[in-house]
Amino acid sequence: MSAMRGKQKKLGQCFLVDESVTHRIVTEASVGSGAKILEIGPGKGILTRALLDAGFTVHAIELDRLLYDYLKKEFAGDDRLTLERCNALKFDYRSITAPYHVISNLPYSVSVPIINKLLENLDVVASMTLMTQAEVAKRLTAQPGDSLYGSLSVHTAYYCKTELLFNVPPDVFRPKPKVESSVIRLTPLKNPPIETDSADEFFRFVKSSFLHRRKTLKNNISQMWHSVEAFYSACELAGIAPTIRPEEISIQEFGALFSDLVRKN
Repeated sequence: MSAMRGKQKKLGQCFLVDESVTHRIVTEASVGSGAKILEIGPGKGILTRALLDAGFTVHAIELDRLLYDYLKKEFAGDDRLTLERCNALKFDYRSITAPYHVISNLPYSVSVPIINKLLENLDVVASMTLMTQAEVAKRLTAQPGDSLYGSLSVHTAYYCKTELLFNVPPDVFRPKPKVESSVIRLTPLKNPPIETDSADEFFRFVKSSFLHRRKTLKNNISQMWHSVEAFYSACELAGIAPTIRPEEISIQEFGALFSDLVRKN
């Protein structure tokens, strides 16, 4: 275990140690007993144990070799757990039996790229209950008017219903991190809240709108239209003021603006 502690310090890893938090994560996930679960980054297995105790079948992927070897010994003989050593950013999310639910304490340094990978595979993912750094959780679940509402919020809302379930204090981890944590639930939508022929183009449009957060929508994107008058007309059709700031605009209003831009260009 001394080698693991050294590796932990080198990688800056913080491990959850409070079982009451893992039990709450499992409960808040609202997944029926017997379901298939994908766990990303099981660490020392405290959440893995809670998932197995709740009657789930678990496929866990762990990149760290020492942690992987530790988990193999810790859960030896439990055929409800499949443990795979791999990088979550390179994992084939269609390689395991679907549909499945993702319940994980994500590695904080790569939580957003992992979530983006999951959003690319929603045809096999039934739901996601994830612990992340609190600021990331707030950005993912923020609503128009919230201080952390941005392009990431809109991107996630295009694919999922987003919920911030509860906050987790630093003192339930060892070593204790310097940041707060939060647990969120992302539930895939049957249909996106807006219609567009190109989601990627829409996301680029939204990102451009947030390029300078302190500037108005007019200052950020009016040049995309062939004239300022055309931009004003688009805002009127969307039901928003040209001087509004991007953090106040809903995904539906962004969708109306983008549709007008595509139609006129």
